[in-house]
Amino acid sequence: MEAFHFLRPLWLLTLPLILLTWWLVRRQGERPPRGPAFLAPHLRDALIIERDRTRCPRGVDGVVLVMLCLAVAAAGPTWSQQQSPWFREAAPLVVAIEVSDSMRSNELLPTRLDRARYEVLDLVKARTGSRTALIAYAGTAHIVLPPTNDVRVLQTFLESLDPAIMPVPGARAAAVLPVARQLLREGGSRSTLLFVNDGFDSTAVAALAGFVNEPGTPGVVSLVVGRDEGGVALLPDGSPVLAPGGGPLDTRIDPGPLRDAEREAAVPVLRARADDGDTRALLRHIASQQLAANDPDAHWKDQAWLILWPALLLALSWFRRGWTMRW
Repeated sequence: MEAFHFLRPLWLLTLPLILLTWWLVRRQGERPPRGPAFLAPHLRDALIIERDRTRCPRGVDGVVLVMLCLAVAAAGPTWSQQQSPWFREAAPLVVAIEVSDSMRSNELLPTRLDRARYEVLDLVKARTGSRTALIAYAGTAHIVLPPTNDVRVLQTFLESLDPAIMPVPGARAAAVLPVARQLLREGGSRSTLLFVNDGFDSTAVAALAGFVNEPGTPGVVSLVVGRDEGGVALLPDGSPVLAPGGGPLDTRIDPGPLRDAEREAAVPVLRARADDGDTRALLRHIASQQLAANDPDAHWKDQAWLILWPALLLALSWFRRGWTMRW
């Protein structure tokens, strides 16, 4: 409601004139007919039909309601903007995908990393014509692909990602932020940074909170791939991934930092799903981020057509027999 206004407010000046016309016509029509003068008053009252005409609806009421609707529609009510295609094209999506040993976990077949690739490709294909950049991170973050709208090139680079090629092991999501800031120097607040990972740690939550509070920063969304109970992380040869202290790597997801990211850093955290519900939710978040930005070429959408429908329904009453009006 804060954005509600009229594109052509001068048309609202006709509302008092319409109401004044209605009052004058109504007042004139409420005068009871006098009848022949030779009749006695008690007989004349008995012969007059519809003596109390003040409460029954009349033709002028329907005409005035239609005129009021048309006047409001002509004023151009609006409450949302239509962004220009250039604005959407100039606002890229930066995908930061975690390429760590925990992403080898197999509770989501074939692995979390493979499922993350599928999720990214589904999202990119749904954003036809928009640009997407790719960042891979483990203990460090690196630009894999600058913003591009070539889906096949992006797919090739996604398929080449493997924890074995990352120079430093780990899962430091905070390392992504300066790299993303470098990529989004031009996009600014119109862009979106999407984390595709299996969780955050406490240091990442603090860094995210500081990042989103900076002016001109992009919106941040997280898509968590994996179940809280985790699975078994396996190497390509089928042997389990070992933790630094020995034993199988713990791939459980701690939901605590995810809740902290939503509460302290205002980062929406979504879970990967088997259907396309997560993709549709991501598209809504990306669209809302672009709408929240200030597009100098955006146009307010004229919503007058919504008011024309009740005006047309009221106009149908004129086809009712006897429902006519004489000015």
